[in-house]
Amino acid sequence: MKKEAEEINSILKNSSPTFYSVLSELGKRLYMPKGIIFQSNQSKNHANHYNASIGIAKENIGFDEDRGITVENLAPMTLNSIGKYFTGLEQNEIFNYAPQPGLPDLRDYWHEKIVNQNPCLKSKDQISRPILTGGLTHSISLAAELFTDPGDELYLADKFWENYSLIFDVKYQVNLVHYKLYKNDYSGFNLESLEHTLRKSKKDKLILLFNFPNNPTGYTATEKEMDGIRDILVRIAETGKKLVVICDDAYYGLFYDKNIYQGSIFSKLAGVHDNIVAIKIDGVSKEFYAWGFRVGFITFADNFQSADGYGVMEEKAVAGIRSSVSSCSSIAQSVLSHAIKSEEYLKEKAEKFAILKSRVAKVKEIVYRDEYKSYWDVYPFNSGYFMCLKIKDIPAETVRKHALFRYGLGTIAFDQDLRVAFSCISEKNIETVFHIIAKSIEDIKKGDIETGN
Repeated sequence: MKKEAEEINSILKNSSPTFYSVLSELGKRLYMPKGIIFQSNQSKNHANHYNASIGIAKENIGFDEDRGITVENLAPMTLNSIGKYFTGLEQNEIFNYAPQPGLPDLRDYWHEKIVNQNPCLKSKDQISRPILTGGLTHSISLAAELFTDPGDELYLADKFWENYSLIFDVKYQVNLVHYKLYKNDYSGFNLESLEHTLRKSKKDKLILLFNFPNNPTGYTATEKEMDGIRDILVRIAETGKKLVVICDDAYYGLFYDKNIYQGSIFSKLAGVHDNIVAIKIDGVSKEFYAWGFRVGFITFADNFQSADGYGVMEEKAVAGIRSSVSSCSSIAQSVLSHAIKSEEYLKEKAEKFAILKSRVAKVKEIVYRDEYKSYWDVYPFNSGYFMCLKIKDIPAETVRKHALFRYGLGTIAFDQDLRVAFSCISEKNIETVFHIIAKSIEDIKKGDIETGN
C-alpha cells in the first residue's frame, strides 16, 4: 500500500473508525496523489505570470493593466463549430475541466439542500460535503468500489433495479440477498422479512441498499415504516455487526402521498449508531428533469461526524473519480450552477411535479377497477416514475411481448410483474395503456398469442 494511502487511513482510523473498518481492500488503497491535479491547483492560485501546469490548450494572450504584467492563457482554445451551440456561458464554463470533486457552489448547494429537505438533520456538519459524480449510476459504482469485496453480501428488496445486479454481482462479485419488499397482503413495507433476512447472515459486515422511491414499483415507505427500518438496523448493529447502508435516492422528492416519509432514509441513519455508516446516492436526472446531464452526488455519514474523517472519505471518492472518468462534465455543472440561482427553476419543478402527480391519480383511478381484478394485483405505489402490476396466471413476459407486437405498447416485465412508466405517458392515454394490457391478457387466455421476432 502506498505511503499516502496509509497516512489518510491512519486519520480515518482515529476519526471515523467504522468507515475505515468497512472499506474494501480497494477502498483502503485509494488516495489522491500530490501530482498533476494537486500541483495544478496550487498553480491556479499562485501562478500570477505564467501557468504551464495543466494539459489544456489556451489562447487569447492579454495584458493586465492593473498589475502591469502579461497574462497568458486567458481562455481555453475552442472551435467555433462547437462553441456556437452554447449561449449564456463563458468559455471557461464550457470547455475547461471541472474540479474533480465538482464545482464548489454546486456542492455547497447540494449540501444545504440535503439538510434543508431532511428535518432529521440539524446541521451540515452531520454529513460530509457531497462529491459530484458522473451520474447516479457512477455514484453507486463508487460505493461498490469503496465498500465491497468479492464474496460480500448485499441485502436489498426483491423488487429492484436490474443495474444493481450488473454493478454488484457481475462487476464486483458481490452476492445479492433479497428480502420481501411488501407484506403478503401488499399493505406496506415488510419489516419482518428485512429483519429475519439480516439476522440469518453470518457476516460481520452487512451491506444494504435501500431505494425509495422504489424502481420498479414506485413505493416509498411511510415515516412509521422508515422508523421501523432504522430500529431494525440499530438492533442488528447492537449485536456488534458493522452496517454499510447505501441509500439510492434517484427519484427523491417525487412523493405523491402525504403519509409517506418526506425525506431520505439517509437522514434517519446519519449518526444513529457507531456501527452504522450511511451513503446517500442522488442526482439531477429525475429531480431536475435533466437525464442526459449525468450529474450525481455521493455523500457520507456516520456517528462520529468528524470533519477529518469525512475529508478522507471525500478524498477516496475523488480518487475513484480521478482513476476512472478523471472529472465530470463541466458544461452540465455550469448550467446547473446558473439554474439553481434563477427565480424560475423552483416554479418550473413544481409545475412538472404537478403533471406527474395528476397522472398518478389517473392511474389509481383505473388499475383498481373491478373489471381488472381477475387480470392483476396492484403493488402499492405512491412516488417516483413507475407502478407495477402482478399479472395473474400468465407470465408477465408473455403479456409484455403480446402488448408490444400486437398493440404497440412498451412495458417492462420482471417475473410475474409488469412495470408501467406513467412518467412517459400523457394523462389522456393512461386509460388506453391499461386497456391494452387487459386486452392482451384476454387474447392470451384465448390462445391468441403474439410472440414477435
